Amino acid sequence: MSVKTVSDTIRGLSEAQRRAVQWMLDHGSDVAVARVNGGGRIFLGQGEHAPFLPSTARALIEAGVAEYVDLNGKKSVRFRLVGDLKKLAGSMREARA
Repeated sequence: MSVKTVSDTIRGLSEAQRRAVQWMLDHGSDVAVARVNGGGRIFLGQGEHAPFLPSTARALIEAGVAEYVDLNGKKSVRFRLVGDLKKLAGSMREARA
């Protein structure tokens, strides 16, 4: 059985997912999740709205690149990248090349 590397994972992401990962890397790799009227969610990183949707966040979680962090029993308060962020950033540079 082969082990999937960070580079393999990044190559398997869609362009929108790779852009979301890059945005998160550029904004501290950790964002707040805010609920909005109507039941939707937005992601905020370093004071800016993230340019991706909750469906993209879920896809990144399924790919093993990110996770939701629950604080004090509040579901989905934080969303962050997981793993070795230096390897992740390097794999992102490789994917753009």
